[in-house]
Amino acid sequence: MSSRRPASKVATPVPAPPEDKFENGTNGQRNSVVLGPRDRLVGQLYIEGDLRVSGTVDGTLEATGDIEIAGSGKVSGAVTAYNRLVVGSDASLIGSDVRVARLTVQDGATFTGRVSMGKHQATVPVEPEPASVESAIEPVVEQPAAAPGKTTAEDLNTPRASAGWSKRRKGR
Repeated sequence: MSSRRPASKVATPVPAPPEDKFENGTNGQRNSVVLGPRDRLVGQLYIEGDLRVSGTVDGTLEATGDIEIAGSGKVSGAVTAYNRLVVGSDASLIGSDVRVARLTVQDGATFTGRVSMGKHQATVPVEPEPASVESAIEPVVEQPAAAPGKTTAEDLNTPRASAGWSKRRKGR
């Protein structure tokens, strides 16, 4: 006999959020992500909402809300918080570029980096327009080759001709 419970055959209904309340989270609530003390992130994280870091991050963080580095949280890399960045008393931020609207560094925190403050301007990368094929192709005109042993005007304009170079061999 098995001690497993039988699986439910009826799907659990999930309420749909109201049409006019679509935001970052469900039911108009702001999205929030927490990296705990045993969590480690290597790379990039972009979140629409708030971020709380109590673990270790080696990379780039970007959040449309607040970023809080709390507890013994450690962040090494660029940080962008559209709203507010808080570095807690036991936390550390070693950032190359820190872009924030508001910044709070509590007593005892470790903070290093270049800070740009002000309201975040969303930057949308603009793709360059492809060059037209017609303008990229340049016509090539070939000059007829001179008969062997004859000197042309083009031969006289070469660097060798202007430096006194001669076609004759030594001893002739």
